[in-house]
Amino acid sequence: MSGNTTTLATMREALDRHLRGDLPVDGLIAAWREAAPALALPPVFGQAMEELLRRLEMSAAFAQDSCSFSSTAITDQLTRWLDKAATV
Repeated sequence: MSGNTTTLATMREALDRHLRGDLPVDGLIAAWREAAPALALPPVFGQAMEELLRRLEMSAAFAQDSCSFSSTAITDQLTRWLDKAATV
């Protein structure tokens, strides 16, 4: 779906900026939530994305890796989510 390409690129750029340290976690989460409604994906993608974003919020709120969710593992999962969404 070519309509998803631009939105997914925007989301990937936000993730890349976060990983470089140029975008705080709350900015990443806001960017993804703002972009997501423009995607034409099966509902399961939205549910999975929201769960990952909630985990990332919890990780940030509990001083990164002291929470049961590792922020690094979650950003890795967000990368995989983008890769899978690009194939739909």
